[in-house]
Amino acid sequence: MEEHKILKIIKESEHLPPIPKNFGEILRMLLEPVEYDIDQCVENFLRFPQLGEALIKIVNHNANLSREIESVKDAINYLGAQRSRIIAVAYVTRLLLPDREDRSKIISNKKYWRHCLGTAIAAYLIAEETKLTDKEKIFTYGLIHDIGITVMNICLPEHLDKILELQKKGLHQIVAEKSALGGMTHGEVGMWLCKQWNLPDELAEIVCYHHTPLLARNYINEVYIMHLADSISTDFYEALLGTETTFVYADKIRESLNLDKEFINEISKRLPSEINKLNRKIKF
Repeated sequence: MEEHKILKIIKESEHLPPIPKNFGEILRMLLEPVEYDIDQCVENFLRFPQLGEALIKIVNHNANLSREIESVKDAINYLGAQRSRIIAVAYVTRLLLPDREDRSKIISNKKYWRHCLGTAIAAYLIAEETKLTDKEKIFTYGLIHDIGITVMNICLPEHLDKILELQKKGLHQIVAEKSALGGMTHGEVGMWLCKQWNLPDELAEIVCYHHTPLLARNYINEVYIMHLADSISTDFYEALLGTETTFVYADKIRESLNLDKEFINEISKRLPSEINKLNRKIKF
């Protein structure tokens, strides 16, 4: 896969923001908050200064403290590992969705960011209901599950527009992607990027198979939950965008997770207000 022409274009692109590999180390530490070494974590943040600055900014914007937080260590101690990792992933996701109009002609960055938030929220609620995985962790993964799309939006905007045009003509998303990307999918692009950034294998598996869950061989519960969460959030997002994606396995996955349609409908109703609340909290 490493030699695929699409990956070569991405690697040679001047548009992809340089994300240090220690971002993966930061995320791995924060995913295991009982075991992580705060000083080592801070050291990794300091190698990625923009991320540390974003963390401090979020704390000072949202917290009513008697003094301003000035150090990464104080910010992490105040937020805790779970909220720190959410902000770290949100920052990188937003970095891949810059506010500019000269890339994809169809994708709306602001609306797509809301889809990422919606998927994270839906995944959290499903995990909370099923008790099949850590709800905080799956929320974090939901923010970055579509990293393949966000990278294409920056590096391959013409390819992404072609995919969306093919979808509007009735092609299934995965079929459209394979046609436009020479056999690849956004899941495979995302998995490749996860490996480049040294992100956890669990996340790479979710990113790769969240549209084709029955192909997953590892972390099955997490992949299934993300597939269903993505389908719920996509209904919300595409109502804004005016496109349509078919999630062939949504009902099958819902039944395998022992969830009824009423529960899914309730999540759908809650999403708009929950997205608005979360979007106000995560500002860079």
